[in-house]
Amino acid sequence: MRISVLSIAFLYLGGTCFAQPQLPGCEPRPEVQKELREQLNDKSLDKLRFADQAARRHEVLEGLMAKYPRELEPYRRLIDFVHYSETDHYAALQARYKEQAAQKPGDPLALYLAGYVLTGTDTPEAIRLLEAAKTQAPEFAWPALQLANIYSTGKFTDGKKSGAYLSSFFSVCSSSTDAQWILGKGGDTALQARVAAALRERLAKESDPEILKQYETLWGLEFRSRSPQQHAALRREVAEDLKRLESANPKPDGEWLAFLRGGSKQSGAAEAALTAFDDRILKEFPSSNAAYNVAGARWNKAHKPPEDQQDTAAWTAWNQAHLEALKGWIRDYPDNTYLSRSAWFNQISSDMSLAEKEGVAALDRYLKAALDYEPPDSSPYLDAADFLVTHKWQPKRALDLLHKAQPMLAAELKQPQGDGLTPDREDERERSAVYQQQNLNGLILQAARLANRPAEAQSLHAAVEGAPPKSPKRQSDYWRNRARLAALENRKADALTYYQLALTTRISPPTPWHGRLEDPVSDEARALFKDLGGTDVAWGVWSKPPGAKPQEATEGRWEKPVRQLPTFELADLSGTTWKLATLEGKSVLINIWATWCGPCNTELPHLQKLYETVKDRPGLQILTFNIDEDLGLVEPFMKEKGYTFPVMPAFSFVTTLLDGFAIPQNWIVDPKGVWRWTQIGYGGEPDWIDVMIQRMEMVK
Repeated sequence: MRISVLSIAFLYLGGTCFAQPQLPGCEPRPEVQKELREQLNDKSLDKLRFADQAARRHEVLEGLMAKYPRELEPYRRLIDFVHYSETDHYAALQARYKEQAAQKPGDPLALYLAGYVLTGTDTPEAIRLLEAAKTQAPEFAWPALQLANIYSTGKFTDGKKSGAYLSSFFSVCSSSTDAQWILGKGGDTALQARVAAALRERLAKESDPEILKQYETLWGLEFRSRSPQQHAALRREVAEDLKRLESANPKPDGEWLAFLRGGSKQSGAAEAALTAFDDRILKEFPSSNAAYNVAGARWNKAHKPPEDQQDTAAWTAWNQAHLEALKGWIRDYPDNTYLSRSAWFNQISSDMSLAEKEGVAALDRYLKAALDYEPPDSSPYLDAADFLVTHKWQPKRALDLLHKAQPMLAAELKQPQGDGLTPDREDERERSAVYQQQNLNGLILQAARLANRPAEAQSLHAAVEGAPPKSPKRQSDYWRNRARLAALENRKADALTYYQLALTTRISPPTPWHGRLEDPVSDEARALFKDLGGTDVAWGVWSKPPGAKPQEATEGRWEKPVRQLPTFELADLSGTTWKLATLEGKSVLINIWATWCGPCNTELPHLQKLYETVKDRPGLQILTFNIDEDLGLVEPFMKEKGYTFPVMPAFSFVTTLLDGFAIPQNWIVDPKGVWRWTQIGYGGEPDWIDVMIQRMEMVK
């Protein structure tokens, strides 16, 4: 049924009645926007099982394509949905759009759609189609935007081309909000300022509350395109905008009030004003997601997590308090899909004191919700099996779950990863695939041993006993799985040998987290060692053999960057300009963070202490690169937290330098300005400050 409806839509798109085809504008027509908003809003879709949600999307989008065949948005939404949620059908969809472009080479819309759907699979052909569409219809802006995206990332990166195509797009769609990521990444300050001015002019004439929420995009553009010295005046301008917005929506909901609150924070409003918004949200919309966000933020503010990851008593108390709070949130906010479906399972999954009946009940609820409401994926099966194996419950069920995950993961790992990946990104993907396969094999081996089913291991021999992975980070898991296989087959001496290699090849020792020190590699090895009659004294010798290289791994979680650090000249929030050239002679730590990043917020208090420790040392310097798109939130955040380290707005710099990345990150730059080390994520090391200072001193 879906294919037949799509075919009808294609007939409309490529029919002979479009000798001079009408082309889509910069925004969907109002009636299309209205139907998309009413029929495909997140609130209604979230309540549907995935199969029903997919059917709803196809019905609405294909209906719009048939009714408005020259409107762009339904096509793009359908392509994106199939790409990310119905991947098995994506190749067929690509073939149909490619065929359509071949049949109608004079239709810029057909050429654009084929270029859009082929991007990432056959990008050179996508470029050819998009350039042809742009040449045929210079006033049709969307091919230029897709070309700007292609040239902004991966091995096709070309800053000049991307910038030129981006300017071309905004020369037609001067106030569009569809290109904010690429505009913030690759658009120069002057272009961002022009787009902001055009968007402000357009929004001044709008009255639709949904469109007025684009003020949030506008403020982000304005803060990023103006110098820090101009931010105080801009905050006053935001305050004036809010006076109009507060009366623009006669029927506000919790999300609207949260939008106003966010604007008020960017305006520099007093804490009392922000609290008033929160109180109103809780009173007027007590079961909304906005109310949950307020309740969660207030709880977190009143219950600071312990800073010492080794403080078992403090973390036990905090975790228990958080569990009680979570129970209340699940009860009070039943429409929040995360709370109702997976929050409880995620919270209790590592709780080893949990009773089996309670744990399995939580797993059942999580698994049912994931399988009902999420696109088909191996992750829920793997999560559930991992939970059962970790707690040593129902190993036969764990094996059944893993056998369901096995073919799904194999198919996922075979999915094309894109033809634009740079070598380092390809390497990262390969390492991720190795990890996922090792994880699956390890779970099967553990479940088979718990279930006393050694035959389950027969099909894993080739995968487990093949050549060790190239990446040092994956070698410990390789030897650990070989040890598990040997133990399962009663080759216990072999197993001990492999466990010893697993211990000596891991890149860093385990560290406490939330008051617990978990060391499953040592636990597995020690259990087998004792089973063979080994003593604690002998274990101490065996587990640290004198010939081993202790943490070859002076690197630990640190990695050597694959790029050079470009020279930079960035102003911090106080207006001070920092240049890489003037930092020569110092060891520099650069922390990359954002206000919305949870691990960043865990790490930043330690960063502040580090800054206070070294700020007067002449040979060391702490800097931070902030990547918030809503830059106006950063200064209020700094004041609220009492942080004083230098903050440079660096969204464009970081996103241009790194082709996909995670935060927080820490970069170490030596006194010659050479980027020497990078560390991704926050591991909760108890001696984090000392480690950072040692790393900075090491590169002198």
